[in-house]
Amino acid sequence: MSKLRFLLLIVAATLTACYSAQGNRAWADHAVYGVLDKANEKVHGEKRDFVVERPIDTLRKRLMTSREQVTLPLAQALDVAAENNRDFQRQKESLYLAALSLTTTLNDFRLRFGGGGGGSADGTNDTSADVTLTDDLSASASSAVGTQVVTNFVQTFMRSVINGGRFDGSAILNMTITQPLLRGAGRHIAREPLTQSERNVIYAIRDFERFRSQFAIDLVADYWNVVQQMSDLTNVDANYNSLKLSRLQIEELYNAGRRTIVDLGRAKQSEYSANAQQVSAKNRLQSTLDSFKLTLGLPVTSAIALDPAELTKLVDQGVTPVKLSEQEAVRLSLSRRFDYRTNVDEVEDVGRRVMIAENALNFGLDFTAAISVPSEAGSGLDMDWSKINWSAGVDINLFLDRIPLRNAYRSQLITFDQTLRAREQAEDQLTSSVRRSLRDIQAALDTFQIQTVAVDLAGQRVEATTDLYGAGRVQALDKLDAQDSFLQAQLNRNAAIVDYAIARLQLMNNLEAIRLQPQGLRFDMKLPMPSSATE
Repeated sequence: MSKLRFLLLIVAATLTACYSAQGNRAWADHAVYGVLDKANEKVHGEKRDFVVERPIDTLRKRLMTSREQVTLPLAQALDVAAENNRDFQRQKESLYLAALSLTTTLNDFRLRFGGGGGGSADGTNDTSADVTLTDDLSASASSAVGTQVVTNFVQTFMRSVINGGRFDGSAILNMTITQPLLRGAGRHIAREPLTQSERNVIYAIRDFERFRSQFAIDLVADYWNVVQQMSDLTNVDANYNSLKLSRLQIEELYNAGRRTIVDLGRAKQSEYSANAQQVSAKNRLQSTLDSFKLTLGLPVTSAIALDPAELTKLVDQGVTPVKLSEQEAVRLSLSRRFDYRTNVDEVEDVGRRVMIAENALNFGLDFTAAISVPSEAGSGLDMDWSKINWSAGVDINLFLDRIPLRNAYRSQLITFDQTLRAREQAEDQLTSSVRRSLRDIQAALDTFQIQTVAVDLAGQRVEATTDLYGAGRVQALDKLDAQDSFLQAQLNRNAAIVDYAIARLQLMNNLEAIRLQPQGLRFDMKLPMPSSATE
């Protein structure tokens, strides 16, 4: 009895694990993460830890319960976005679901069991009663060459248990084998669902990596734009203070009769314009910062400050020409870009589906075989192989209704041509993106060089006109115009530095040269530009 109880406990524990929600969730995660490990080795040459759930302790949750001000350096901002951004989480879930779908397809090619049973009783008054028992204990499998095997066994097991272990000699094992010979025959036909599911996981990983790299670059660009506007606001404030001081000086000179009402009016007008520019710059900065908070996945009411030293780093790095020809850049991009490689692979996918649709035009010719083995009467589960029953034959289906098959085949041919055109378009668009990135880099480089000279000249002009105006040798308009030119040159130089840095990162991304860490969004922004298609 103790052994029986122990066996029952094991069975109960096993069934509890199989049917509990938590057990199935852990089971699914284990299967999916195993699939992603293998797929990542194919794409990246290494396994990568992947967890689909969001972290429990995030900056968003902390900010929802406190009013603390947080200063985010650029690297930390990337971490915060990886934890809180909703689009990033959706992309992780899409990758997980692609791998989960593959586990379903893999199961179709494994040995699958079915089991269950039922019982009912009916009778008349208390004089008689009939007991009806049903059971289902089976196994089935599909091979990669199209063979299907279905087995039903112990058909009378439940009834024998109720009857004290006596068997009536009915079938204890039934097996049916079906092998297509024409329509549906062949490894490439039978295995196609599994082949496509495996490739879909590879595509999902590529899509996820493309999303990660582009999202990281966009986030860095947004960060730089915010700190640029912070620097611009500092320059605007300085300009306003300078113009206010000039207005006060001119007002004193006017009161002393040394300046005209026209000079004072111009000074006041310039001060008001600078004040309006100051208000506009503050408003623009706050709107941009709120938008950046949304990108991070943080509440817009949270007190977030960015590090202005990140712009200083860009200035210190300077701008340098990209020594990469257009032809070589395009070749690099076409050989490395994940999304273009998927476009190329999708042509092969549709080509396989054309072959399957062509195979479906054949008539069905399946070989079938079946055996049935009874049990020895009254001897438990022992099978009586001397009384085995078997059958073999072929099933033919002429598929006389040809229109659906014809239309499916013709549709696949058109889809194949559409996929070819999509690949051609992707190649053209990628070439265009690379060319545009190269032009953006050169334009930013030229603008920076021009504005650097402009800042020096404008600074000299401000000093000169200030001295000349003090000596009464130039009008107030000349002095104010010099200050305005100096401010605009500073703003333009800052914009050129940021534009160059963003354009360089975008070219790196077009060349699939952004190397993010296995998790999150961090990457080395000082990586050198690739120089050959073999890299």
